[in-house]
Amino acid sequence: MKKLATLAFIVSMTVSLSAQDYTSIDNAFSEGNASTLSKSFDSTVEYSVDGKTSSIGRSDAENKMRSFFLDHEPRNFEIVHKGESKSDVHYFISQLITSNGSFRITAYLHKSVDEYLIQSIEIEKD
Repeated sequence: MKKLATLAFIVSMTVSLSAQDYTSIDNAFSEGNASTLSKSFDSTVEYSVDGKTSSIGRSDAENKMRSFFLDHEPRNFEIVHKGESKSDVHYFISQLITSNGSFRITAYLHKSVDEYLIQSIEIEKD
């Protein structure tokens, strides 16, 4: 029984250490805070809204998100799925409910030194 408890502890610690913490991103979307969200952006972000994609710098991505939040005030944000690829690209799929409807947000993050940064963000109207 003691071996089983030890094994369960080791497995839970391994999972928690490898899991990406999205708390600051979650809070930024929930509050509509583009400034806080931009701290999680890579220096270049692939930004897509309803299929129109552009590769832009961090400050431009922050401005686009600020405009988005002004037009669509967040009411609720929930990450519905998250994971990582074999090449260590982390991602999440979420639902953002706003004053003007619901949106599906998909983000891809890659490791930069010691943190994961948003490399791509896709916003699609539900």
